[in-house]
Amino acid sequence: MTPSPGNPDPRCPTCGKPVAWERNPVRPFCSVTCQLVDLGGWLDAAYRVPGPPIPSGPTADADQPRGDA
Repeated sequence: MTPSPGNPDPRCPTCGKPVAWERNPVRPFCSVTCQLVDLGGWLDAAYRVPGPPIPSGPTADADQPRGDA
């Protein structure tokens, strides 16, 4: 969340503390710790887009020839 006239006090998306925006190399986070907690959430697939599940294995038609074989 960037500072703006309507929101002059941005907050860390991980912990909710106020964030120093100018010269902050880890913004929008307040610290490297919060940045790494967020990265861990992405790596653990904690953030997901809703939708039908995608099959992880090969499908039945994956073994079929493509026509120009």
